[in-house]
Amino acid sequence: MLEYLPTLIDPRHLAFQGYKLKGRVMLAQMFRLHEYLCEGAKGEVEIDWLFATDEQKRPIIKGSMQTELPMLCQRCLQTMLWPIDIKVALMMLPKGQTENDLPKNYEALTLTSPAVPLITLIEDELILALPIMVLHTTCSSNKYQLPNNLVEEENIFPNNPFSILSKLKVEK
Repeated sequence: MLEYLPTLIDPRHLAFQGYKLKGRVMLAQMFRLHEYLCEGAKGEVEIDWLFATDEQKRPIIKGSMQTELPMLCQRCLQTMLWPIDIKVALMMLPKGQTENDLPKNYEALTLTSPAVPLITLIEDELILALPIMVLHTTCSSNKYQLPNNLVEEENIFPNNPFSILSKLKVEK
């Protein structure tokens, strides 16, 4: 594992060389990701990426990323660590090629210049992996949480005025 990953990379060149990047990057360096996190961006992301070419000699990046992100539970509003363990499968598209030409399991990576900050690529993948809503499975500090064994709805509202509508249903 590399102790320090390079700051700038040329993904196409690395792909044609069959280069492998394995190491850790500090979350504190990813400023766009900070707005989704709470309590600062402590911790690091571990990456294991292989730059290679596919059968048609198109440059690709395959690998994985793991980290734990400090995020805010939307139910109890407490900080929690959200585990991220994602697979990365990117294909670098040359100018003029559209995403319609991509194989099924790949996402497009359009490069605007030959040298790209590695942090930007990692941060983009992390932002795309963020959940829409972060929730604990059970919030210990939430005293208003409903129990898991909820009573049937019919028992809760025995005199439901809409219960007559269930009798009007036509059975097929």
